[in-house]
Amino acid sequence: MAPGAVVSEVARRNGMSPQHLFTWRRQAKREADNHPLAFTPVVVSPDTPQSTPAACREAVIEIAVEGAVIRVPRGVDGATLAVVLQTLKSLR
Repeated sequence: MAPGAVVSEVARRNGMSPQHLFTWRRQAKREADNHPLAFTPVVVSPDTPQSTPAACREAVIEIAVEGAVIRVPRGVDGATLAVVLQTLKSLR
């Protein structure tokens, strides 16, 4: 949303389709009326070593917030994850 930014270039730089980015922008603009926009950087790390506990190796997403780590396993119910994230957001 930066002035002068070209969506297709930003999408290409980040390995995504311009349509996906356009959809996110549209949703963000719609939500901006109710909530301020905020983005969180995502760090992709290599596969975890086998010495890591099985629960950690099976996690698809790890969310680290103020010292707490939430591990999201494959197949998690989206509604449940939304409740957890909303709860964390309300604690701030």
